[in-house]
Amino acid sequence: MSVKIENLNKAYGNLQVIKNFSYTFQDDKIYCLFGPSGCGKTTLLHILAGILPYDSGIISGLENKKIAVVFQEDRLLPWLSAEENIKFVINDKHFDAEKYLEAVGLKEFRKFQPRHLSGGMKRRVAIARALAYQGQVLLMDEPFKGIDEELKRKIMDYILKTKSSGQIIIFSTHNLHEAKYMAHEIVQFE
Repeated sequence: MSVKIENLNKAYGNLQVIKNFSYTFQDDKIYCLFGPSGCGKTTLLHILAGILPYDSGIISGLENKKIAVVFQEDRLLPWLSAEENIKFVINDKHFDAEKYLEAVGLKEFRKFQPRHLSGGMKRRVAIARALAYQGQVLLMDEPFKGIDEELKRKIMDYILKTKSSGQIIIFSTHNLHEAKYMAHEIVQFE
């Protein structure tokens, strides 16, 4: 089932960030929210994730859907290893997180805590964690920032190859190359 947004509005005080936004995100497609900083991309992703209320409008199709999120901040638990951060969201200590860490080039760092990882490595753990969760909807807020081009391409290829049937992926970026490479449709924000 698609996710349909009708006349969505969100303001922070007097600042209208999203105004009468309507869009339908179809199953089995990848969408890119593209536009300058401060135009509402992150706000929309947070609304879709259910962590930010909106002022008015209708969102349908998210009911009972499993949603995975890659936030702009990595949000890793500092006392857990990379592998344990993935297992934590799966809620299964026997879950094989290794294939997801391998997909993002971190298999050999699986026992490292976040404080021993670079910014780009933490980012990749956050991506691996969201992929392991296998949500019907995958929301990613600037997922590839801080990741070098070769690894970025490898991760994008992995996502394209392993995307589950019917899954909706919505990601934001400022990078037009990422948008064109990954997305079936680019949603322009002003």
